[in-house]
Amino acid sequence: MHRAGIPIAVAGGAQQTPDWIAEHADASLNYPRELGALRLKTREWRESTDGRKPYLTPMLLTLQDDPDAPAHPIRLGLSTGRKALVEHLETMADLGVAHVSFSLRPNDRPVDELLHELAEEVLPRFAAAPVHAARGSAR
Repeated sequence: MHRAGIPIAVAGGAQQTPDWIAEHADASLNYPRELGALRLKTREWRESTDGRKPYLTPMLLTLQDDPDAPAHPIRLGLSTGRKALVEHLETMADLGVAHVSFSLRPNDRPVDELLHELAEEVLPRFAAAPVHAARGSAR
């Protein structure tokens, strides 16, 4: 944490080397990736930081009405039902992702409905964990 007490997450590469980011940032905020590429990126981050700093990523999310709808990649995210979303997030956690931020626009459903479904059906499956306790197995 920096002098001001505000954690600094570096987005992308910020025209710096991975070693510089690992030394000077409190977290890596990286672009959404398919799971194979994410596996490599999170492994690199864990190795650079000895697993002590979180890896963060945003996700454009189109949450389908059908909870059983399969996941399909979309630009910078996923179109999915909530059950496949939970599976996808579990896999991301297993790969070492500590935080995911959702962008819910554009969507065919009202935002309050999406937030309710996420709050009731998805988020309770993920207990908040201290930064150093991110799963981060090296599959």
